[in-house]
Amino acid sequence: MLKMVAFDFDGTLAPTIPMVIKAFRSSVTPYVEHELTTQAIVHTFGLNEIGMVKAVAGPRWREALAAFYEAYTRAHREVTTPYPGIVELLTRLREQGIVLALVTGKAAKGCQISLAMTGLTTFFPIKLYGSEFAPNKAANLRQLLSSQDLSPAAVCYVGDMRSDFEAAAQAGIQCLTAAWDPDQQTDAKADQLVFRSVDQLAAYLQVRIAR
Repeated sequence: MLKMVAFDFDGTLAPTIPMVIKAFRSSVTPYVEHELTTQAIVHTFGLNEIGMVKAVAGPRWREALAAFYEAYTRAHREVTTPYPGIVELLTRLREQGIVLALVTGKAAKGCQISLAMTGLTTFFPIKLYGSEFAPNKAANLRQLLSSQDLSPAAVCYVGDMRSDFEAAAQAGIQCLTAAWDPDQQTDAKADQLVFRSVDQLAAYLQVRIAR
């Protein structure tokens, strides 16, 4: 029986990936000796924003990180709405007694900014954050199972990246791939269960809950 649904944030709950890249480039570039390309920024994904900044800004990383959070908060004013159907999905799952968790690559501060700006703070009683040192979603998903005393079959993870699928697989958890952002190209492969709309995911979850 499905008891918990865990979610990624960026590209899954809200269209924040372009905003992250824009804020990172504008705020951190002054602290490095070259223009930061999109490829260079994406290469740091998997680390939280502290690790991302440290990876490129060197000894001035604290200044760069402060500048990033300021730019990120400003940029987020243009992204205040989750993907269509997300609020309704989360509301229904919560009403059905499904525990909601957030397992994100963000650090706590970045996550709190995004949850507040999109109005999603109250939906997630459980939040596990990214690491500045290495990707840690698989470890966090295993921790989630242990701390909540749940079997892998009782949990699924919703994320948009191939790396989300791989992290969930390492924890023995089914990953449901979010591919509903029309501006983001999915890197999903044939072995993934891909959902092109939030409504499609919602229908699937209702089947899982009814089992």
